[in-house]
Amino acid sequence: MAKSTANAEFSATAFAVEEAIWLQKLQEELYRRGNESEEEEGRLLESAFNDNQTCIASLMNGQFKPSTRHVGVKYFWLRELVRDGDVDISYLRTDVMIADGLTQGLERVKHQNFLNMLSLSM
Repeated sequence: MAKSTANAEFSATAFAVEEAIWLQKLQEELYRRGNESEEEEGRLLESAFNDNQTCIASLMNGQFKPSTRHVGVKYFWLRELVRDGDVDISYLRTDVMIADGLTQGLERVKHQNFLNMLSLSM
């Protein structure tokens, strides 16, 4: 349970980045097995999106002071990835954040927009 919205944002962003990196590495491993040549390694993850500008700014400038140890570990791990250029955390407006349709109840219009973004409209 997060004690603040900032802690929740960092935890959710860290979880999403961690999962995306894992999936990317799995995809690369599967691709390598089909093609024996090794690809040159680049960034861990091209881009991740967040709708909280304070969270993004804190990752860029390092001004956030985590209130709990487990959030601190996630924050500093993310901060290091951003600093080293391994991941780019970019802002995406809430109204175009596809994940919202999977994480919260939506009113009819927003639900229809969510379906349209997924090409599932009826």
